[in-house]
Parts: sequence; C-alpha cells; structure tokens
Amino acid sequence: ELGMQLSNPESTFIYYVLLRASERFFYRFKTYPGTSNVPLESDISQMKLILSALLNEWGLGDCSISDEHVQEFCRYGATELHSVASYLGGVASQEVIKLITHQYVPINNTYIYNAASSTSSSAVM
Repeated sequence: ELGMQLSNPESTFIYYVLLRASERFFYRFKTYPGTSNVPLESDISQMKLILSALLNEWGLGDCSISDEHVQEFCRYGATELHSVASYLGGVASQEVIKLITHQYVPINNTYIYNAASSTSSSAVM
C-alpha cells in the first residue's frame, strides 16, 4: 500500500517517509536536517542517502521522493507551527474521547496531516 501511495506526488504519505528518514538523520547526526550550522546542501545530500537506504530497507527501492520534497523538508528545519500543533492536539483529544466513551471508531494506527493542502490520511503501517 505504501508503494502505491508514494507513486502519487501529492500523497501525504511522502511526509511520513520523510519523518522516518528524519528520525534516522537525528539518530546519526544528533540534530535534525536543516537545524545545524552546516550548509543546507550538506543536510539535503545526507537526507537523500538516508531516504534511499530507508526505502531499500522497506523493499521500496523502485519508489522515489522528489528532490523538491526533500529540500523543503530540510529547509523548514524541524519548525513547529502553532496552528498545526493546535489542530493535532484537537485530533488527539477527540481520539481519547472516543476511547474513553467507547463511541465511534478511533483512528487505526497512523494519521498524517498536511497543513499546506489541508488534507489528512490514515493508514495501518
């Protein structure tokens, strides 16, 4: 399912993969891409290598994520927008209420929100 999602350049799952690659970047360099004092191009090239290794590890070596997505992800440098944090806090609290009251069906597994296009996706990973 993830391979099919990644073939669509507008898919929100691209950000899921970029976030997972960012975690590996942090584990390796102890900083997030775009937040250190090294040139941004250096972080972008390292992020591309990590991303390629991650996709190969998942058996998705034939999939790719555009350079524009990687560059934009590194450029924002782990910034958190207040409006996005507020929205995700509201989603999380709604899911807690669903669990406590045993009403409705909570989100199953992974929820991805793209604030730029105001879209979201949910999938079992």
